This record gives sequence, structure tokens and C-alpha cells, in this order.
Amino acid sequence: MEKFRYTDDTDRAYGAAGMAIGLVVYDGDDILYSIDLDAEPGNLMALSPDFFFAGNPGVSAKAAWTQMVKNFNLGVAMLISNVMCRHMVNGGKEVPSDIARILKELAHDEGAGACALENDEVDRLFDKSYNYLWRVFSHRGVQAVAHDFASTLASRRALSRLEILEQLHALSML
Repeated sequence: MEKFRYTDDTDRAYGAAGMAIGLVVYDGDDILYSIDLDAEPGNLMALSPDFFFAGNPGVSAKAAWTQMVKNFNLGVAMLISNVMCRHMVNGGKEVPSDIARILKELAHDEGAGACALENDEVDRLFDKSYNYLWRVFSHRGVQAVAHDFASTLASRRALSRLEILEQLHALSML
């Protein structure tokens, strides 16, 4: 989608920083393996295979579905965080309402396909995440961490899990 295409390496670094911050604030950093700015846009983040597949014959259907909803929430958080970090932190502006609407539409499609969620269920999850992440990315301390992280990522091009967690450790003190 053209509206979400990265404009340059700085924009890409802020998008990746936003996704990493989103995972950390949602306690999903255990699925994050690495970030590589030189990878294709859809592959910037190397994530645990568990994020992409929650099925296991030894797990109950309810437990598998619960994991799929958790992964859906993490995916939505990464999507929103990517856009918010790029607009609010790097651009200094609110996310345009048409982009927020498209994000919600994408969440509807994914929620229905991945978890069989109804639109009202997706709306509740999306709105809760959007409002929470808006507060996160409005915080000056988080913005400072995001600027530092994006700058480090832009200069190094790739970060391992340990390097990412070291860079984002300051979030735990905010």
C-alpha cells in the first residue's frame, strides 16, 4: 500500500523502532530475534516461528485460539507502533485519520482471517491498543528512546535481540 511505503532509510528506521517498542511495551519482546534495515520491508523484523504458527496437536483448541489472539494483538501493536513512531516521533504530527481508518480495516481483515474475530471484537482490541500506544508515543521519554534507537539502527543497519533489548532498556524506567 502506497500510504505505508517507507519514504527513506530514516523512515524505515523509525518504523522498525516503533515495532520494537510496541513489542516491548506489550511484553512480546520474547518473539523478537533481530532487526535488519536492509531486509525487504516485510522482513525488517525477524520473529520467532511461534508468532506465525500457534497450532500444536498437544494443545487444546482454546489454548491455541488464545495464543492466536495474543499474536494478533502483538501484530496489531506492531502495525500501529510502526505508523505512530514514523508520524508522531519522526514527523512530529498526529497520525492522519485516513491512515488510522486503513489500519483498523487491516486489523478487521486479519482478525477475521487469523482468529475468526467479529468486527466489534476487533474494534475493541484495536481501539484499546491505539489509545494506549498513542499515550506511549506521546510521552517525551519514549520519544527520546525512539530517536536514539532509530539513530543507532540507522548507523548499524542491523541489531540482534540482545542489542535491541539493551537499546530499549530505558523504557522500563519510564
